[in-house]
Amino acid sequence: MVPPPLNFLLQLKVISPHTHHDNSILKAKKGILPENLSFNAKCGKMAGLLKMILEMKKMQIGLVGMPGSGKTTLFNLLSGIFRPTGLGAASDIHIGSAIVPDPRIDFLASYYKPHKISYARIEFKDIPGARMNDSKAHASRLLDEVRSADALVQVLKVFSSSIENESTGPPSPYRDLTNYSIELLLADMDALEKRICRLEETTKKGKDSAARVTLYKKLLTALENEQLLSSVPIDAAEKELLSGQAFLSEKPLFLVVNIDEEQLSKGHYPENEKIAAYAREKGMPLIEICARAEMEIGMLLPKERPAFMEDLGLKESGLGRLCRMAYESLGLISFFTVGEDEVKAWTIAEGDNARKAAGKIHSDIERGFIRAEVFHYDHLQRLGSPAKVREAGHFRLEGKDYKIQDGDIINFRFNV
Repeated sequence: MVPPPLNFLLQLKVISPHTHHDNSILKAKKGILPENLSFNAKCGKMAGLLKMILEMKKMQIGLVGMPGSGKTTLFNLLSGIFRPTGLGAASDIHIGSAIVPDPRIDFLASYYKPHKISYARIEFKDIPGARMNDSKAHASRLLDEVRSADALVQVLKVFSSSIENESTGPPSPYRDLTNYSIELLLADMDALEKRICRLEETTKKGKDSAARVTLYKKLLTALENEQLLSSVPIDAAEKELLSGQAFLSEKPLFLVVNIDEEQLSKGHYPENEKIAAYAREKGMPLIEICARAEMEIGMLLPKERPAFMEDLGLKESGLGRLCRMAYESLGLISFFTVGEDEVKAWTIAEGDNARKAAGKIHSDIERGFIRAEVFHYDHLQRLGSPAKVREAGHFRLEGKDYKIQDGDIINFRFNV
């Protein structure tokens, strides 16, 4: 059997992907042997990390995993951009965006009949795993692509493929999952060690150099103790020192188990209990997707798709389930602006106030904010019209500190 190719992070560390992680990698790195890898990635705690991102651009989610895991197939399903798949395909980075399915937008569009309908969007980036013959420069570039993503989806190969099994061996999703968890810690340890060395060796010391070294050593110690950087308590001054620095173990990480049609129908796949238990322990949201079948359905005419989805027993697309998982885990919500010109969904962090939500639309609206005219989607759907919503007493005027609720329909009053 030909051994599986190295994942790009493993390649950078020159670590065998065959290692069943008893944490011998961390032992080799730092001379420690922890009992269990405490990778407590509670993605719900990551919402604060995304607030700045949401203010600047659409969220970008990187698809990562071992070569042959089905990353490009999943990318094709999510983006509707059909790139060549399989181990023989070019190892290019693909970027595409997808609408966030939302039946509330469909209802609002049918009611207001606008000239334009704008769903929320998520950008997906298909990042190939490095192969045995890749140069170090190429592998480093792939690592940079992972660092620049706002969140990560690790694709785990569970489906059976005789052709790919000859090249990569039979699926070992639990091994791939635990390997990647250690890779994140090692990559951050390596980055911190280099920064500490650079700061200690430079002859020109900045005014905050000593503070940075102290902070980096604190974070390095946490990683050596198997602690995610996202769970390390830092004060406001330390947070300022880390501004603009991307660490992998800070990123939200989701799991997509890529299954085949037989596994989908049986509701069972190899190592599913181990994977589910690991995901629960580490706080990693997990869904199963039959990416190949759903990608092929996505190539059909829209009117033909429901019948095939029903044949597979799927009530919701993989795109819909992944977007919903991301929103719920990251603490994201949607509010709507409506009218004859446009019906649009806006993504914000749960807990954002009215003035900040106004800034999502335009900085002038935030700056000149007066009041927000608010009613809820549920009331409109139930009562049938804005006039009836007003008659029922559900139409409100809210101030700048009002906490936006998921499903709010808002018109902002402002003056500049």
